[in-house]
Amino acid sequence: MIPTEVVLSPQSYAQVVSELAETLGYEGISHLQLAHHLALTVSIQQENTDLVVLKELSPNPCPICHRRLTFLRETMDRFESDGSQQIRCSMGHRYPGELKVYYLDIFQNTVGGELEKPVKVCPECQGENIQYLAANVMFCLDCDWDSGMEPRYQIQSVRE
Repeated sequence: MIPTEVVLSPQSYAQVVSELAETLGYEGISHLQLAHHLALTVSIQQENTDLVVLKELSPNPCPICHRRLTFLRETMDRFESDGSQQIRCSMGHRYPGELKVYYLDIFQNTVGGELEKPVKVCPECQGENIQYLAANVMFCLDCDWDSGMEPRYQIQSVRE
């Protein structure tokens, strides 16, 4: 699962730009500078905002050679542009797959100001790199484990 885009409201965008300018000590930050700083595409919208868009190809690893997919952004772009619904692993194997898209709220207001963190060690890989998105929404940065996050929709490309 990798982040691919940040969607902000005009107010949130202004807040993020001013905080970044203050942190970096600049007079002003352009849209392009913010995108480069975040290493993500940044868009400004009036509705459905303050989100990070995450994408995931499934299954990963390859069911044929059991290698993890590499160059995920390029692999996802190829999958989205190709209408065959086939994933190609680094060894050249092609297999049916799906692209899952998740929307994560950036500015979640939590009671008490701090998230309660019940899981400190990943139950799958025993790693300690657990990323919390809410009190009960988490995933591991070292493996594909998550706390049962469901995609809001799946991209299905249709070619004529």
